[in-house]
Amino acid sequence: MWETLDATILQWIYATVTTDLLETIVEEDSTAMECWKRVQDIFQDNQHSRAVTLEQEFSSTSTVDFSSVSDYCQRLKTLADQLKNVGSPVTNNRLVLQLVAGLTPAYQSVGTLIRQADPLPQFYRARSMLTLEEAGLPNLPPIPPRPYM
Repeated sequence: MWETLDATILQWIYATVTTDLLETIVEEDSTAMECWKRVQDIFQDNQHSRAVTLEQEFSSTSTVDFSSVSDYCQRLKTLADQLKNVGSPVTNNRLVLQLVAGLTPAYQSVGTLIRQADPLPQFYRARSMLTLEEAGLPNLPPIPPRPYM
């Protein structure tokens, strides 16, 4: 029974990693625990480098790079989750502040509301506020250009 369970877990590990990583971790007569330990060692070896890269991407993420505010929010949340996985957790306040920092001028009013709330809203609440704002954006009349003085 134990060998069957071990083989099942081993196959699950093999099926969920990239081909490059698979070639690195496969060893004949390996147990699931030994395989998992190799995967863990690989990811912990580059943990700090990965954290630096993720921090840079997190800090430079902006709505201009996304087709919707929902996609923007999802990317920030994914990056925050990845940072947590490498030992650099992102607090709700930091996540919400980065969310606001990356907004375009179209979201200035709701961004101000979020930023000035005390305490800051939870990320999901701020996301909801932005998606509601986005839903109303196409209905607004275009802003005429200012005359040059």
